[in-house]
Parts: sequence; C-alpha cells; structure tokens
Amino acid sequence: MKVTKGLGKTLAGLTVAMLVMSGCSTNSGSSGSPNAEPLSTSKPSEEIGSSTSNSDTSTYRKLKVYTVGNFPQNDSKAVVAEINKYLKEKINAEIDFQGLPWSSWAEKMALAYQSGEQVDLTFAPNWADFSNNVTKGAFLPLDDLLTEYGQGIMETLDPRFLDGGRVNGKIYAIPTNKEIGESHTIMFRKDLIDKYGFDINSIQTLEDLEPWLQTIKDKEPGLAPIWLSGSGSDTLSYFDKTKPSMEENFRYELVAGAPAGIVLDTKTDKMIISTLESDATIYRLRLYSEWFKKGFINQDAATTKTSAEDAFKAGKTWMKFGSDKPDSDKEDSSATGIELVKLKGNDPEISTASVSNSMMAIGRTSVDPERTMMLLNLLHTDKNLVNLIDFGVEGRQYVKVEGKDNFIKLQDGVSTRADTGWAPGIEWMFGNQTLTYLWEGESSDKWEKFKAYNEKAHKVRSFGFNFNTDAVKTEVSVVSNIIKEYRPLLETGSLDADKVLAEYNDKLKANGIEKIRAEVQKQYDEWKAKQS
Repeated sequence: MKVTKGLGKTLAGLTVAMLVMSGCSTNSGSSGSPNAEPLSTSKPSEEIGSSTSNSDTSTYRKLKVYTVGNFPQNDSKAVVAEINKYLKEKINAEIDFQGLPWSSWAEKMALAYQSGEQVDLTFAPNWADFSNNVTKGAFLPLDDLLTEYGQGIMETLDPRFLDGGRVNGKIYAIPTNKEIGESHTIMFRKDLIDKYGFDINSIQTLEDLEPWLQTIKDKEPGLAPIWLSGSGSDTLSYFDKTKPSMEENFRYELVAGAPAGIVLDTKTDKMIISTLESDATIYRLRLYSEWFKKGFINQDAATTKTSAEDAFKAGKTWMKFGSDKPDSDKEDSSATGIELVKLKGNDPEISTASVSNSMMAIGRTSVDPERTMMLLNLLHTDKNLVNLIDFGVEGRQYVKVEGKDNFIKLQDGVSTRADTGWAPGIEWMFGNQTLTYLWEGESSDKWEKFKAYNEKAHKVRSFGFNFNTDAVKTEVSVVSNIIKEYRPLLETGSLDADKVLAEYNDKLKANGIEKIRAEVQKQYDEWKAKQS
C-alpha cells in the first residue's frame, strides 16, 4: 500500500481526536516551483529575515504554545526559563509552554479548540485533523501575517512546503523545514542483530522478518518481538513492504483530508475503500492476525498506552519505529543511548502528507497573532532559539564538542538524553531543522545528505489534492469514530482478521462510507481537471 506515513498511522491519526498518525495531509494549491531546491541550506540567523525592527513589540505578551512529545520532562522549568529570557530580549514576549504527552494530546487539543481557550501557537500536522480544524475555524489564515512578519520563513523554506499548509488556497499552517519526502522504517538493537548474526540487508519484505521474530520469541523471552500500541500511533505499516504491496508497486495512496479507509487506486485513478477493495490491505491485516497468534506481538497491543518508543526504552522490546531519513538511526541511537540499526525503507515520496506532517498554526484565540508570527519566524531563522527548544541549555543538557562548534555531546557520566531532563523528541516539529546542532557521531554532511534524499523523492499522483469534508462532515465524523473503534483490533491483529473486517466494513457501509467515497472522487476529478 502506498502510504506516506502509513495507513496505520493515518488510522491512528483518525483514532485519537483524531489521534491520527499517518499520512494524510492538507492542501489545495499548486505544487510550487518545480525547480526549487529540495531543502534550503539555511544561512546564519543574522543573514536572514529574522528582524522584527519594523514591528511594534512595546507591549509585553505571554504566548501559549502547545506541542506534543515525550512529556513531562524533568527539567522543563529551567529550559523554558532560558527560552523566555531569550524571547523577552528578542520580541518582548515569553511563552507558556504546554508540552503534552502523546496519550492525551489529541483529546486535550480538541477541547482547547472547542472551548475557546487561548491558543497562540500550536503543533498542527495534517494527520491531526488539520483540515477539519481549519473548517471549524480553529486556526487563523496566515498569508498576510507571513508577508508582514515572516520574511525569514519565506527566505529559507522551500516553497513546495507551503502547499502543505494550504486549505482552499489560503495558508493556515507553516511546515517545519526538514525532509520534503518521506520513507519509514523499523529500527532494532544492534547488539541483538550481532548476537544472532542477522543480516540487516537481507530484509526486503515484512515477511522476511519472521525468522528473526521467532528467534527473539524463543531466545529472548523478556522481549516482545514486535511492540504495537493500538491506542496510539504504532503500526507495522511504517514498513509496508509486504510481498503484495511490492508486487503491486505500492499501488494505493492515502488521500489528504479523507478518512483513512479511503485510498486512491493509482492504476484506475479511482477512490476505493481499502478494507473492502484492496487485496494488499486485507492481506496485511491477516498477516498481523497470524503474527499475533504466534506470539510475535505484545498481547496487550490493542489496549496498551505504552508506545513502542517507551517500551523500547523500558527494555520490553528490541524494536522501534522511525523515519528512514539520513542519519535517523544515529539520531535515535543518541536519543535512547542504545545503538540501533534500521531496515532500508522505500524511496522517499513527496505527498501532501510529507510536506505537511509537521506544521505550526496560529490559533483563532491567539492574544497577539502578529507577535506569534514573529515567534514562528524566529523558529525558522534563529539558531540559538531552535537549539534551546530542541536540545535544552548548553552546559546543562549538552556540551559542545571541542574544536567542532556545530557538534554537541552529553556531559561525562550522562548515559542518555533522557537523563538530562530534556529529551522530548520534538526536533522535527519546530521551525528550521537545518539550524540544529549535530550530535557527536552524526555525519558532518548530514544536511547535504538530506538534500540528496529530497532530490530522489518522487511526487505521488495526488500531490496537491486535499479533501474538503464540508459536504459530508456528519458522515466523516461517524466514520472517523468507527475507525477509532476498530483500528486497535485491525492494526494489532488482536482478533481474527476476517471476523473484525466483516464487522468493520458493515459498519462503514451502514454509516456513509460510500457517500464519502463519492464526494472524494468528485472533488478529486474536479481538482485533476484543473491541473496543467
């Protein structure tokens, strides 16, 4: 199945308030300049449009900033204090930093939007019900604010990214400056790969993993061969290289803004219901069911709130999910303190999901949208601020590597970043990732690798299309709840796949999935007719 963040993630996404976690997206504009550099090489902050000299900052503001990650963090108070000290000098503002855990983030944000609570800046990726939140009026349009206070963003961000935050032609969110294409992988403990003589290059399909899983089950009884969390975002579709999907050349694409069960069949250019009409999807879900019965998947997968990441850190499994972007295994090794190796993922794809899977929006209830855009502009231009948020305080969470000013490391005696009190795992969310320091052991040419990675990324057929749910919003709401109910069972294999699929499909059909499909097809055909 052709996915950008995986069908499972998208299902996950529509799962939690959409606690969605997969690859849908947003957009309804053109794809941007086809000759734009895939990833801009950021200039030092003093050379780009980070100035706010023409802006009135005489009135002090306290801006409420929401994000999600591995929260709470023990040293949040000290880190946020340093951030606020810096922001007070730069734009006469401070932040009320609301770092929410993955388990409750989607629900809390949905309540915040509905209640009219102050939301100045918020993480708003496509897979977290972005387009529906735009329709509901949760976010402000940013075009004018971007022109007036976001010159640094305009100078540094590949213009193709901005299409990710568009809905009906207007920009409602600013994407993170990072990889523009996506591919995903599974990472494993290198010590166990070496112990059992596993060849990481031998895994071409998901099915190839089965001997490894059997070995871990038999010889490492304290570890789950695969850890899934049906209540969260973990899904094996992160590595969706099943034999049928590869034989079909990843035929199906997720549809930005549509419920996860609807995908585009690229061979027919028609919208289908994946669990009814995609043999590759049905095969994949049956495979999960078989693996659950064999004991390869943790038995509480459908109900646990412990993510694969947390289970890995707690020594409950030997695997975790991640991106196949350059040096991602090195990044995760540094973050966890455990050396990891990764499977080779698919070639990266540029989709509406990949350019919008990490974005920041300004809330309708912002006390000062202008100052908030100044903050967002700094996040895209100011190296000091970006690294403060991502890595914490120098001398407290990390130290510079002697003779290599752009490289950092943990202090002597500190085993993992988590031990420093600030390791929320939010580097991919805030501003301009190309401004971040490199951890000791990472490649000095990491950002050049990113450029090459982006250059080989290819656009999916539906790039630029975003489904508007207005005409079927009632049906979408009901169907999204059905997906939320059944996803944990389907994506973890916890019950017999055929029985669950039958119930699931019956409920979808009884609650308007065909009406939604027809509307998606109508809008897609209209969008396609306008493409040159």
